[in-house]
Amino acid sequence: MAKRLVMTFVTAQGTNSSMTVDEPKDELTEAEVRTVMESIITQNVFNTAKGDLTEIKSAEIITTTEQILI
Repeated sequence: MAKRLVMTFVTAQGTNSSMTVDEPKDELTEAEVRTVMESIITQNVFNTAKGDLTEIKSAEIITTTEQILI
């Protein structure tokens, strides 16, 4: 089973921009994710074609399973 954290931000142009972290720790909390996302915004860490990241839209952990057939 694979897990990934998907953090979605709103950009200066009003569109969404997401980043993914593979295999986040099991004990990850909302407060930890919010703190990191706020830091990314305030420190303007990433440049996007859609403009600066301006606010948090969402964060979710997605878990997937594989079924190997052959």
